[in-house]
Amino acid sequence: MASLTMLGATVLGATNIVLAGVLLALYGRIYTKMKAPFSVGLILFALAFLLENGLVVYSYGTMMDLVPDALAPFLLLVGLLEAVGLGAVLWTASR
Repeated sequence: MASLTMLGATVLGATNIVLAGVLLALYGRIYTKMKAPFSVGLILFALAFLLENGLVVYSYGTMMDLVPDALAPFLLLVGLLEAVGLGAVLWTASR
């Protein structure tokens, strides 16, 4: 049986997918308006986070029972910190 912290880490991973997807769309819109090379780097940045979190959610979903209970709080904390970081970048980029 999966622990609540692992389920929370999975939910945070899904939240991070949404945040990275919105960020990707925002950077894509900026690129279509400005055609700046820096925007391509930002698109790759958001795409990397999107793919990484997709892998996180998939791996947590398939191997949740194999993760030791002592590791789950750290995985939750990593997801939380990433969500805060992505949220801050999204908030800054949308201003």
